[in-house]
Amino acid sequence: MAYVELHDINKHFKKFHASKDINISIEKGKLVALLGPSGSGKTTILRMIAGLEQPDSGEIIIDGKVVNNVPGSERGIGFVFQNYALFRYMTVYDNIAFGLRVKKVPEDKIKERVTELLTLINCEGLEKRYPSQLSGGQKQRVAFARALAPNPQILLLDEPFAAIDAKVRLELRTWLRQMITKLNITSIFVTHDQDEAIEVADEIIVTNQGKVEQSGSPQELYKYPATPFVAQFIGNSVEVNNYDEFKHFDRKANSSVAYIRPEFVSVFKKGESVQFANSAEEAVVEDIIFRGSNIEIKARIHGNLLSAIRSINDNEIKVGEVVDLFIYRIYVVEDDHVILATNNSLVDETIVI
Repeated sequence: MAYVELHDINKHFKKFHASKDINISIEKGKLVALLGPSGSGKTTILRMIAGLEQPDSGEIIIDGKVVNNVPGSERGIGFVFQNYALFRYMTVYDNIAFGLRVKKVPEDKIKERVTELLTLINCEGLEKRYPSQLSGGQKQRVAFARALAPNPQILLLDEPFAAIDAKVRLELRTWLRQMITKLNITSIFVTHDQDEAIEVADEIIVTNQGKVEQSGSPQELYKYPATPFVAQFIGNSVEVNNYDEFKHFDRKANSSVAYIRPEFVSVFKKGESVQFANSAEEAVVEDIIFRGSNIEIKARIHGNLLSAIRSINDNEIKVGEVVDLFIYRIYVVEDDHVILATNNSLVDETIVI
């Protein structure tokens, strides 16, 4: 059953239409990502749920109750801001205790709750430190604990990992996922990082130009994009207009564009014994990018620069080399719908995407 619902929500900032007929349904206990490029309307949605912005029309429903006219402080929401928003003149203990003191909770109960949360976020012993004495990861954990202190029913996070370096960001993703699962609290976080959304969220809501493009599980969105925008936004796709020039692909009726992901492409050195050698075409390597555990090969074919991934254990390929390239599948846009087209030379479904 839906715990958070948005029905026909519209929001303008002067002449800018930030939210266009937004309809969202989120189940209790789920961790949901609002994913989209900058300016797509995801933060506006989050702020309207929090009560920090008022919609021009439509209804916001939490636990079966319309909350449009309910102050944010009475909606049972905890908010974690992108820049932590910790009080720099307060200790870690006092930052976490702040919301409880506003509610005039007795000090013995506050101490019990703060101690519990310090253990939860693995920051025991840091309660007397000030924010300036904390690392970025520690600050984010403290901000998380402060939002949780009053026992909110919903946790909202606005780009929670944006201000943290890459290595710590990866660690915090796993930590956040574990905490949300443990607490079973309905959580919504904003991000523009598709890897972050795919790794952390139970469900992803993709926004673009103020509209919801598609929602579903990470696997559903990745494997079955419903709109041209989702097909090109998710999965590092390359847009191709002349896809029927590729071997064994026919042009669909009413289609003009296709999208090709790296996992749909294999690149082989000349002479390598491969399953689909007879169906491959020649391409010229223009760039090679070392990714650590693998290598990204960028090769040009029929005027298009496609990417493919090879293992670091495979035979070395060099820039300028002529290689064989095989495309397994492509996403074709037909009448604004996305269709997965398979290379006609594949006589059975042996390739898993």
